[in-house]
Amino acid sequence: MPEQNSYEQQKKYFTNRKQLRVWVELEKYQRFEAAVKAQGKSIYGVINQFIDDFCKEQAGQ
Repeated sequence: MPEQNSYEQQKKYFTNRKQLRVWVELEKYQRFEAAVKAQGKSIYGVINQFIDDFCKEQAGQ
């Protein structure tokens, strides 16, 4: 039954999430990935921060 409990927790977590998929040229992705790693960050974190910043900027206009 622990698997069922784990599934329920995962299902609950994803109820308020939306997956974002973007196709990017390989070279562009590799440059982005290298720049993100050079700053000690994750792609996930950088994208989420961009979305937050963009939404705040748009709300201020």
